[in-house]
Amino acid sequence: MIYAPVVAQITIPEGFKLREVIERLAAHGIGHIVEITNLSRDRVFLDELKVRGASLEGYIYPATYSFHKLPTAREALTLMVRTFWQNLPPDYEAQAKSRGLNLNDAVTFASLIELETRLDEERPLVAEVIWRRLKDKAPLGIDAAVIYGIPDYTGDLTWANLSDRRNPYNTRIHRGLPPTAIGAPSRKSLEAVLNPTNFGYYYYVLTPGFMRHHFSKTLAEHNENVKKLVDASKRGKAHDTGKH
Repeated sequence: MIYAPVVAQITIPEGFKLREVIERLAAHGIGHIVEITNLSRDRVFLDELKVRGASLEGYIYPATYSFHKLPTAREALTLMVRTFWQNLPPDYEAQAKSRGLNLNDAVTFASLIELETRLDEERPLVAEVIWRRLKDKAPLGIDAAVIYGIPDYTGDLTWANLSDRRNPYNTRIHRGLPPTAIGAPSRKSLEAVLNPTNFGYYYYVLTPGFMRHHFSKTLAEHNENVKKLVDASKRGKAHDTGKH
């Protein structure tokens, strides 16, 4: 056996945006940012990879990729998208269609779940809330989507951001799913789209001091949980990233 050293190892975390993937590839000497960006939106290339969306957003699978020879940008992206297809659950597209979603919708839905919780056990719960709001044609209110649509976001989500109708990803104003995925979903998030819980949950908010959420069925219960979080925030223990 001939030993081949790894010349490049690239980790794509769950929830990574396409822009971040591109920056990481370029930082490893795999193509130039402009080149990779153009390639990630090239219709011919997308068709080769069987991606029907306008870009590779959501179709880069989060994983660690090791290369024994420095790949071209095309080779690296091809591997990452092929890994997405390999990790897509069996009959996924047909099951999504039976629920009224095309594959792009399902991937977008999964990316919202991915950005909303880090806990596998919460993913079906978040999926339930999103499904219920979609059914009621109510705003999803997912701030991670709002942030995705802010080109110069600096880490401070302002009221002007939350009330900006020009941002097509502003799910506090625009109803339904955002135009595209907002990051790279894991298999667990993809699975959760088709396997939501059925507890009657319609709201969720962070639990003070923890990374898990309170899920609630009524606005009164939700408001009480929000109050607890706000009180804790004033004491410097947490920040509000809840669903309103």
